[in-house]
Amino acid sequence: MNTASLDLSIIIINWNTRQLLLQTVESVYANPPGDYSYEIIVVDNNSSDGSPEALSDAYPGVRLIANRDNRGFGPANNQALKVANGRHSLLLNSDTIVQPGSLQQIIAFMDANPKVGLCGIRVLNHNGTFQGSFADFLKLRSEFLILTGLGRRLKNKEYPSYNEAKSLESGPVATIQGAFMFARTEALRQIGWLDEQFFMYGEENDLSLRLKRAGWLTWYLADVTVIHLGGQSSRKNWSKMVWQLQKSKVLLFKKHYGGAMPLGFKLLVSAAVLTKAAVTGAKQALKPKNTQVPAHWFNWADFRQFWQV
Repeated sequence: MNTASLDLSIIIINWNTRQLLLQTVESVYANPPGDYSYEIIVVDNNSSDGSPEALSDAYPGVRLIANRDNRGFGPANNQALKVANGRHSLLLNSDTIVQPGSLQQIIAFMDANPKVGLCGIRVLNHNGTFQGSFADFLKLRSEFLILTGLGRRLKNKEYPSYNEAKSLESGPVATIQGAFMFARTEALRQIGWLDEQFFMYGEENDLSLRLKRAGWLTWYLADVTVIHLGGQSSRKNWSKMVWQLQKSKVLLFKKHYGGAMPLGFKLLVSAAVLTKAAVTGAKQALKPKNTQVPAHWFNWADFRQFWQV
């Protein structure tokens, strides 16, 4: 077991986001946590864009773990957590920009609230507009609203996240945005770190549920912000990441709800994507040959893999 010798370990997982990674690290150095001690650990998942070399050249003080394969979000974070020296750990996306005063505010809050195991903050887009910051736990009803688009029409445009008005209120929440997860290292150690079966997506839901069952609170701070550029790694292989998200949700339903819930979710996703794929195909068949119709992300190979989870 590591003995915490620092106040904060900032952990960043990178996969082919070199310039964004450098920007994120620069934002930490430009806005350090005041008088609190800290370290930055970057785990690179076998990037091919020169990220490790660029990071070492620009910021030799950053601890770099360079993997020879893409281990995914959970396993890579665990690599860093197990060697980190901070009593708090911030799991920070490589496409974020830390804001002035944010880190010391959160450390002070966590020190004053020892029952909080995980903390999230108000997440903003690059232009300062609101981005979904916290949400309820996974439910079949909410997944139906997401897949049909009814959630954004009937609830709010950030659905399943709560809306901007709600984001102005601090307090306990179910689960937070995964781009900025500030955790008490002791709490993560107690529950056995991140679950490594989640290659990408679903970690925030899983962490919050496990921490809740271990007696820890998940909290949201409205007066602390971070800029999140959003989905930069995912956009490099968008359709694969869409299916990865659905597979992670199957794992969440299996792990935390069981029974018929995983099957119900698979049937729900199948009905939605097959219907949308059929509509897209019909539009392509009816349009003139020179007219471009947006492609749908459905393909049979990914569909079969989804059902094998």
